[in-house]
Amino acid sequence: MTSDQSINTLDDENKSLNLQADLCQSLTHPFRLKILQILQDGEKNVSDIKTLTKKPQPYISQHLRVLRDKGAVTTRREANEVYYSLADSRILEICDLVADLISKKLKSQE
Repeated sequence: MTSDQSINTLDDENKSLNLQADLCQSLTHPFRLKILQILQDGEKNVSDIKTLTKKPQPYISQHLRVLRDKGAVTTRREANEVYYSLADSRILEICDLVADLISKKLKSQE
């Protein structure tokens, strides 16, 4: 492997790690996790999420923006409405895995 190939490999690895960290960072707020749970049943707009969570629209939009910017959700525009959906259903599998780890840890501390 040449020096240039080695540098490119490291750059690719760093880029991948940064993207991974970004996605994980988007999952660090309980309300964003709640949004992802809501979206598991299909796409929703902000009004739908507001009805289900009883949270104000600006608060919801702020968290949806983080999820979208970090790649956890995608959007689709229809007229004046923006609909949000999971970018990949495996995101919920990640959340379920973490929840399972926490559950086991809490049980072992009892």
